[in-house]
Amino acid sequence: MKKRSALVILAVAMLAAAGCSTPRQQIYDVATRTESDSEVSLSVNQSGKSRYRTMYEEACADGYAESYTEFLKEIGASDDAFGVNEALLSAVSVYAGFRSGSRQTEGVTVIGSGVIYSLNREKGDAYVLTNHHIMYNSAATGKEEIPYISDSVTLYLYGGETATGAIEAEYVGGSMDYDIAVLKVENSEVLKKSAARAAEWGDSDALGVGERVYAVGNADGRGISAVGGILSVSAEYINIPFTRVTDGVAVSHTVSMLEMRTDAPVNHGNSGGGLFNAEGQLVGIVNARSEKSGVEQFGYALPWNLVHAVVQNILDNSKANTSRGALRATLGVTVQVTGSTAEYDETTGRARIVETVEVVETERGSLSDGKLRAGDVICSVRINDGEEAPVTRLHMLGASMFRVRRGDTVTVSVLRKGQRAEAVFEFTSNNDFTLFD
Repeated sequence: MKKRSALVILAVAMLAAAGCSTPRQQIYDVATRTESDSEVSLSVNQSGKSRYRTMYEEACADGYAESYTEFLKEIGASDDAFGVNEALLSAVSVYAGFRSGSRQTEGVTVIGSGVIYSLNREKGDAYVLTNHHIMYNSAATGKEEIPYISDSVTLYLYGGETATGAIEAEYVGGSMDYDIAVLKVENSEVLKKSAARAAEWGDSDALGVGERVYAVGNADGRGISAVGGILSVSAEYINIPFTRVTDGVAVSHTVSMLEMRTDAPVNHGNSGGGLFNAEGQLVGIVNARSEKSGVEQFGYALPWNLVHAVVQNILDNSKANTSRGALRATLGVTVQVTGSTAEYDETTGRARIVETVEVVETERGSLSDGKLRAGDVICSVRINDGEEAPVTRLHMLGASMFRVRRGDTVTVSVLRKGQRAEAVFEFTSNNDFTLFD
């Protein structure tokens, strides 16, 4: 069976594929030492330890008994290597097998990466995320349990790519339009005995340009590795072509996909792997890179906040036997960005782009008909009695709509002719949702 790394050409991009602690004030005192203190004046001291490791050891000597991770959180600092090593344990290599050819004797294995979304080590159960383009092959026979979706998926943990380390997985659901697929592992003896862990989730909307990020995945099919860079663009849309088989005919179409851009090297096989911040928190799912001549270090990752909404939607729908895809609540309204500006947050030291998300038109007979008007500026969304989710970028509205389930009440706050107004929607019918599979 032939092997190849996941690869789809997009206009100019390619899917790449113990004890007790002392009072906290004591820790803050350690954390606020001046740079003139000789033992913490360099990033790495003469012993070869990082400044934060030295500070942690001093705090422990004073009675602090929490973990190094907790210490870093308390002082608002990070040791990149510590975060990356945690990320390694949530990464998996993904091998998706397909049969092709009229006799079904030929085959191909698509190589990619994945991230552990949730884990029950005692039971050996896990949900794993990867890219849809790894799991879907329009050149397959179409006689799979789910046509063109791999029936033969094998995962390997970090350091475990041997015959005894193989973990069988099955497809739960996914969305081609959002390039996300969810896999399930049940009763795996390998997982039970492993040091694997679920990824810690970060906030992709809070990530600032220039922050360090790390792509962790199965680059070039050589096993799990890590590469680093910075976040170059916090959110942009790129056009990605996909081929879907409909009624036996392969049809090409292009999807405008929201991405974060990074200069971390993204290679074949990285598809489906995680993009992590310096604290080791998952902030994106790697899925593309640029191959345009003269363009270098353009790697792309799907932002975690949107991915998380889509993934949980897929899981909820699959458990309810509704679908294997993602169902996005539909207001029946057309919106567009009518203006944007940059703001600087003195507290966080981050520059942010703020967009004006404005209603262009409402569909007659839809939920929004008579409730929203052309010219309304959408400010926030609240689901049931939950917290208001601000809409300062267009993609935030889409993420909120993926969090809506049948039976929910959604309150949309808008600015209408300079005055605040609210529109309340009841999602009671399946017709109030659009399927993305």
